[in-house]
Amino acid sequence: MTADLVVVSAGDSATSKTRALASLAIHLGGGGRLIDLSDLPADALLGRRTDPAVDAAVAAAGGAGVLVLATPVYRATYTGALKAFLDRFPADALARTAVVLAATAASPAHFLSLDTGGRSVVASLGGWTVPTVVYTTGAEFTDGQPDPAVRQRLETALAEARSVAAVLHPT
Repeated sequence: MTADLVVVSAGDSATSKTRALASLAIHLGGGGRLIDLSDLPADALLGRRTDPAVDAAVAAAGGAGVLVLATPVYRATYTGALKAFLDRFPADALARTAVVLAATAASPAHFLSLDTGGRSVVASLGGWTVPTVVYTTGAEFTDGQPDPAVRQRLETALAEARSVAAVLHPT
């Protein structure tokens, strides 16, 4: 998996656990494009103006064979930045895309937030979420990096996504 892998990080900084999880996905996937929403102009993400960087990010994510959406979980749901980003997508933009849902959270109590909110928003865009959700808490990080158990779940989810992508994009 290389150029067709796009990973979106909805973390609030380049040193966040969400960004570390997103970077691990790029590494495990053999390379790809990392879109860090914190680097994009907020006004353009909110649709108040157009911006070439946001347009390019939407095009890259919408054209991915495999898309990883990595978000912190706040108040039992994905971030507003991720929602604003996905709101820029046309209907059925993810119709041929295998999607991995990944999250970092303070508590294991909101594990189902990706299943309820994440799967719904991806389905509304025609995307295919894989069965394995990568939900992590701070306890699963050491020195800011995901532990081996997180790595294993992410490897499983990426393998599922590659299988789905092979069906959606036969050669």
